[in-house]
Amino acid sequence: MGKSPGSNSGVTRSGKRPAAPGKEQRAIMVAGATPAARECAATLTAAGVPVRRARNWVQVLEQLEDEELALLILDPRLKGMGLLEGLRLVRKMNPILAPLVLGPLALESQGEVLRVGAEGVLPGDLPGAMLVDYIRSYRQRQRWRRENARLRTRILESEAYLARILDHLDEGIITTDFTGRVLAANQVARKLCHLPPGPLQAQALEGVSFTGEGLNNLAATVARVLEAGSYEGRFLLSPAGSTPFPIYFRGTVHRLEGGELETILVLRDLTAQEELELRVEESERLAALGQIAAGMAHEIRNPVQAVGGLVRRLEKRLAPDDPGHTYISAIQGGIQRMEAMVREIDEYLKYVRASRDQFSVMKLENVLNAALARVHNELDLSAIRLETGPIAPLMIHGEALSLAEMFFQILRNGVEAMPQGGALSLRAWSEGGKAAIQVTDSGRGIPPENYASIYHPFFTTKMAGAGMGLTKVYMIAQQHRGQIEVDSHPEGGTTFIVRLPLVAGL
Repeated sequence: MGKSPGSNSGVTRSGKRPAAPGKEQRAIMVAGATPAARECAATLTAAGVPVRRARNWVQVLEQLEDEELALLILDPRLKGMGLLEGLRLVRKMNPILAPLVLGPLALESQGEVLRVGAEGVLPGDLPGAMLVDYIRSYRQRQRWRRENARLRTRILESEAYLARILDHLDEGIITTDFTGRVLAANQVARKLCHLPPGPLQAQALEGVSFTGEGLNNLAATVARVLEAGSYEGRFLLSPAGSTPFPIYFRGTVHRLEGGELETILVLRDLTAQEELELRVEESERLAALGQIAAGMAHEIRNPVQAVGGLVRRLEKRLAPDDPGHTYISAIQGGIQRMEAMVREIDEYLKYVRASRDQFSVMKLENVLNAALARVHNELDLSAIRLETGPIAPLMIHGEALSLAEMFFQILRNGVEAMPQGGALSLRAWSEGGKAAIQVTDSGRGIPPENYASIYHPFFTTKMAGAGMGLTKVYMIAQQHRGQIEVDSHPEGGTTFIVRLPLVAGL
């Protein structure tokens, strides 16, 4: 009687019987056409074991990667390929599937098939019940082997995933055993400590200078962690051949399930953090000084104007040959200098108080051209060789007048550093998502003792001016989320590099 389309026909579309709930349905392939192979297949089938048949190596290889295949029993006389060659191919295509070979085999042949990957040799005279028990125990071992392989793969994947996470942290992570021998280190730790690639040894930490609180290397710090249970603080890290830099260190002891101890060390480079803190502190100090300057300009402006007017009236009352004219000239010179200082402070306030509401997207080249135009119009370049370019076509965000003023002040500073003439260059390029603008002069350098003061208001080595030029430069750069670097040599030559954020997507 035929089955209806919706009834259970007992086979799947692939021709395989469906798995019975709760039962192991992995099949056993018996490969061979000899009486021994047929008898083995019949015995297993009678015991309720799912059996597949293969009459040659082609049929074996076609089903070899099937996940439902639990065991392969090979007749040594299987046609199409030599036994040893076939065993090697089986292990290559399916490493989990360790085949059995039907005996009997000579002792020498047994050794050969075991060496190339066979699980064992089935005796040819094995009774049916024992054969079924052997196969069932073997299938259990195969299940354990597959499960172990899955667990091992999962563990390796978890370890690789954890390693990727650790390598993306900003902190360096090092683990050691209770003797201080390094077990693992992420990429940041290797970079910070200049650790070599590959497996690490304990002596690698002894060569890492780690100073502070009486310690002199990282290995000694690990010993203190093991002794105290936990330890942390700020230290100076100086791997071989590098400049010392500040680092935050935290070490803790972890006890494993077996009772053994290991340490977990965390290292964080504080260089960028301390530089940021210094920049914030400098900005706050300059902002406070700017407010003082604004107050001074306001308080000085009216008295200076009054004194100037009175001096001019007094000058008119003096006879042409009165010696008081000498004093009048000196007083007027002082008044003019104070008036120029007030104007410079007013100009400083004009630019550094520009509102972010006035910011817009602009071409960097246009800003630099505006600054260069002022240089040509207002400064004496007769003895200066001005070199511009290359200037990359970059887009920035800011207030155009303030930025042009900033670059004009830097260029003017370079011109004034070369009273006898020299070379002044300007170029710009893209670097790490920022526009880098470099101004270099060949004039007298900045003395090292003046480095910390060049941005301070009223600091100047010139005979005229209030010393607000570089203060203005610094504050405008800060207002535009920029950074300034200066490199100067006492024997001559100064380079200013201003970095401004680029407009994303342009």
